[in-house]
Amino acid sequence: MATAMTLAQFYNYVRTSRQRMADVYREVEEIQFQFNDLHTRQLNERNKVLSTLAPQLLAGTDLTEELKQALEARVQVERQLLLDRIAALSKELTETRQNSERLIAEGQKQIAYLREQNPVLDQQEEKLKARRAALQQQLDELDAQIKRMGCLTGYAARRRLQAERKKLAGNVASMDQGIRTVREKWKTLREQVQAGQLEMQTRWQTLSVEISQKQALLDDLSGNLEPRSRENAARNLLVELREPPSVAGSWRDRLTPLTELNKSVGNYVIGLTSVAEILGLLKGLGEGMDRFIRSVGTVYEEQTRYKLAELRLSIPDEVTAFHAYWPTLQAMVKDEKYLGTHPLEFSQKVKEAVGSRLGTTQIQKMFEQMGAALTAATKQWR
Repeated sequence: MATAMTLAQFYNYVRTSRQRMADVYREVEEIQFQFNDLHTRQLNERNKVLSTLAPQLLAGTDLTEELKQALEARVQVERQLLLDRIAALSKELTETRQNSERLIAEGQKQIAYLREQNPVLDQQEEKLKARRAALQQQLDELDAQIKRMGCLTGYAARRRLQAERKKLAGNVASMDQGIRTVREKWKTLREQVQAGQLEMQTRWQTLSVEISQKQALLDDLSGNLEPRSRENAARNLLVELREPPSVAGSWRDRLTPLTELNKSVGNYVIGLTSVAEILGLLKGLGEGMDRFIRSVGTVYEEQTRYKLAELRLSIPDEVTAFHAYWPTLQAMVKDEKYLGTHPLEFSQKVKEAVGSRLGTTQIQKMFEQMGAALTAATKQWR
């Protein structure tokens, strides 16, 4: 069965549902704050433990055979990772240097082109100036001739000379325009090259810094391959440890608290991932609801402004069931203090909620059914 609502009731319904989404979002944000805080604290605590245990592990004092073998195996892995990094860095450095060299060549090419164009444009300007001078001389001579003509000169002759003068003056103006055009072309070309040079200089400086940094890192890795391999091996072996050594002894006592800390840090990583996923889902869902609410509001405004007949909507049960879930979900994430210290439990709750009630298919269907109900209702005005 469907639920009947007036347009006003439906408008209030979708806004209320949107507010409930926002309430859930805020509750999850509180949990995210707890996760971030506790995760950071545990990372700091673990780093302190690692700063003590890693050097002891590398020193090899009282190591069990199990730990010795695990460390040496991990050293081989880390050495190969560093060799791969060195090879990739060398390739990157070569490519960056080539980019820098190409940039320099391009800059030199632009300067050469500008220098080539300078005499060409100069020659064009000198030709135009010479032509203009010749035309100006003709114009001056013609003006003198017209001035010498008395008032008794025939009308036809005077008219012919005036026409000739007008033509010469137009040619002089054309030469002036040509000179301005050549000068403007040179100015534009010079400004373009200057701008290009400035941009390339900025890019070259960036590449130079990048080359310097990559070279320094490459030198460090290449010159310290063995100690870096062992340091990384000790640290990563300890970080990834989830169970203490099977043989009883001092190392088992030292590593037992670390393994528990590693598990807890891993659990918070899972929890933070789940927080990000549910917040992203709620954000996208909320934005979709905001757009739909604006559509409903537009229709409701038309109904009110023009005093149209009150629309009645038939809302499918799947829609009301979808939005009825918000109070349940809010109750599930309400206790941020408890869930903030139980990231796996929170992650499981989110997984179940998304999988059973907030999947992509359910969300899409909810919007489609609400849109169809609104569209069908507006046909009552036709």
